[in-house]
Amino acid sequence: MKQHRFSMSPGVWTALALLLGILLWEWGAAAGKIDLFFFSRPSLVWAEFQEMLADGSLAKHLAVTGKEAGLGFLFGGILGTLAGLVMGCSPRLGKALMPLMTGLNGLPKLAIGPLIIVWFGIGLKAKALMAGLMVFFAFLFNLYAGVHSVDKDLIAAVRLLGGSRRQVLTKVIWPASLPWLLASMRTGLGLAITGAIVGEYLGSSKGMGWVITSAGERYDVARVLCCVAVLVVIVILLDGVVRLLERRFLRWQ
Repeated sequence: MKQHRFSMSPGVWTALALLLGILLWEWGAAAGKIDLFFFSRPSLVWAEFQEMLADGSLAKHLAVTGKEAGLGFLFGGILGTLAGLVMGCSPRLGKALMPLMTGLNGLPKLAIGPLIIVWFGIGLKAKALMAGLMVFFAFLFNLYAGVHSVDKDLIAAVRLLGGSRRQVLTKVIWPASLPWLLASMRTGLGLAITGAIVGEYLGSSKGMGWVITSAGERYDVARVLCCVAVLVVIVILLDGVVRLLERRFLRWQ
């Protein structure tokens, strides 16, 4: 008789490990082994979540941060994709601009944050620009690498058969770069939210970054952890959506 082994998906193991960690955290806080002032406890974080949900503040500030991150992701992703494709398809241009792009990417975004505030104020434009800068380079470098990963023999074969430059781009380079684009989306979603939060740290009166900063100044650890947990869950859900897109659009692989 065949023996059937019981197996669980990685997601179930992740959920069990998270649940175990939360239970140990709650037990340690209840037993006095964890300082509530520094680490709070899961039950207090949950109570904070329910309070913010009931008074509407969570939805209000999430909407602000979501709009900033969404605009930054959209424009940063589009511009980064176009820049990566152009630099990848133009070897001379790519070699000339890549050192500059590498240097700009290595520049801490907080270093130019004050300039962004001076130029664009503390409104939506500044936060979206900060998010867009975070996303732009992720798309640029991934698409640039994606173009260079295309089989050169395949490109040569298409050109030998009379394929135009446009056909090479649309029929060979773009499909081959699609996995790199989707990988950029997975990375860019988190970076867009990070950029929006960083922008709100620099100057804002609303948004999740402002809530976290305000709570931290009052040593309200429960509210800080509540906001962080909400953002983590949102990023995980968005990553799941991109995974579904990968399965849908990369079936041909």
